[in-house]
Amino acid sequence: MNMGMQLGQSQRLEQNISPQMLQSAAILQKTAQELDMAINEELAVNPLLELEDESPEEPSVDEGAGESDSDDDTLHEVEFESGTLEDTADHDYDILENTTNSDMERRLSDGLFDDDAPLKDLNAPSKDVADEWDRPQKDRDKSLQDNLRDQLRDWNGTPILLRQLEEAGCTESHFRALIQYLIDSLDENGYLQAAPDDVMMKMASDPGEDPLVVEIEHIIRYEVSLENASLPVAEALHVLRSFTPRGIGARNMQECFLIQAEAIDDFPTLTREILEYHFDDLIELRYGKIAKAMSVPSSAVQQAVAVLSRLTPHPGRQISYAPTQVKHVDLKVEIKKGRIEVECTQESRNKVRRLRVNKYYTDMLNGNMKLDKETREYIQNNKRKAEEFINAANNRFSTMEQVMRAIVKRQPAFFKNGPSFLKPMVLQDIADEVKRDLSTVSRVTNGKYVETPFGIYELKQFFTSGVRQSGKRPAAPAVAPRPDAPAGAATAVSAPEDFEGGDDIVGSARILEAIRNLVDAEDKKKPLSDQAIADALAAEGIQVARRTVAKYREERLKILPARQRKAL
Repeated sequence: MNMGMQLGQSQRLEQNISPQMLQSAAILQKTAQELDMAINEELAVNPLLELEDESPEEPSVDEGAGESDSDDDTLHEVEFESGTLEDTADHDYDILENTTNSDMERRLSDGLFDDDAPLKDLNAPSKDVADEWDRPQKDRDKSLQDNLRDQLRDWNGTPILLRQLEEAGCTESHFRALIQYLIDSLDENGYLQAAPDDVMMKMASDPGEDPLVVEIEHIIRYEVSLENASLPVAEALHVLRSFTPRGIGARNMQECFLIQAEAIDDFPTLTREILEYHFDDLIELRYGKIAKAMSVPSSAVQQAVAVLSRLTPHPGRQISYAPTQVKHVDLKVEIKKGRIEVECTQESRNKVRRLRVNKYYTDMLNGNMKLDKETREYIQNNKRKAEEFINAANNRFSTMEQVMRAIVKRQPAFFKNGPSFLKPMVLQDIADEVKRDLSTVSRVTNGKYVETPFGIYELKQFFTSGVRQSGKRPAAPAVAPRPDAPAGAATAVSAPEDFEGGDDIVGSARILEAIRNLVDAEDKKKPLSDQAIADALAAEGIQVARRTVAKYREERLKILPARQRKAL
């Protein structure tokens, strides 16, 4: 067998993406904020890329030469004379003479006369109510876990608790580690979540695993009573549940409500007993059964249940762990004289239009100036990079406009009548329309926003699924606008094609809107079941299965079942 080196020829096909295409794809995917940051970064590293100054150039001093000295527009050189200490004292005396007592008090209290004085305590309460809105907020973007870690850092156990933990064989550092483990086990709502099955099995079989951690997972998964837990685990849960917001560290909604109730001094005893002993009947709204079991009038049960409005089922959401999202509009769709027009907003494109290649360096290349090889290559490379960046940025806006026009072409009823008239559409439909790759359309629609007559939408929201109808359905009935619908929304549909995605498909947007309207208009004492909603939709010409109604109601609309919507 010959194991030596051999020389041979072969043919193969492969696709290589040029750096220009990679840059264009990267810029196309950026949001408006990310594009602005990319422009600033490119301006900082590339000397040949610059922003065209919008302000007019100031006339120089030489331009006024030869004109009359009496001309007001002529610029004169100002000679500064050095003053004396007496002049400065006279000036300060004039300021003191014209300063009121209130102004002087502000100078002394704030340190400076300006409202933004550096000696002013920004964390102190403001006397001006309007000033509170401008005050920097503490822990604004901290997550729930980060907030709880700060509270754990400041927590100091009592000497009795620390002695009991030491007797149980748990040091203070180990106890804090248990609380930290509980904090990391919380979901965004503040509830404890057990580890996955495979992780749990691995922990139980690992002899080196902390037995207290295994006990914590067992208590969370099987909701074992804390009375049966060891002292370190039970106290770790108690400490976590003493942190704010109250209600965190619960394993279910009943525990969440009870934790919050214990923190309220004047919480009614009857309400606490209902939460503790009759929670299942409370969830099912069986108030009569609760009243009979507790030997109290039904009115007393209703009053006790009304107190539950002071509690929250999602305490973890009280702490926002994400910064406020600012939507920068890239496109705008308007209806002018019956025509739907698409254009890029001035704010998003203005900065790109001002980008240009530095003329001074371009003249150096094109002129007779002698440049060494290294300098010439440096200028040429940066000139090419600047031009490619400008072209990629301009291509981003032209592609967005092209995709948005294709969306408008396929969704005219949406822009004329409202969100309930959105047709089923997929990315491939637009890709075929604009003759672009599917990945290009995906990049354009992700994180880009358009202003429409019915609000601001992300481009990917126009792509929805639909429900295929089993048979030919009748013409669409009149659709009454919702109370919060914008002005100018249509109240009736003249033809089914205004809102359908085809002859036998109904868009999910219209189904969601129809379900929401039915629930809003229902009798709250006799709410509609999922089957009743499906029957009502069938009467309107929309054939939807009961399980589809339940899925849309729970997952998309976040509407409770009929038994929990019932009002006494």
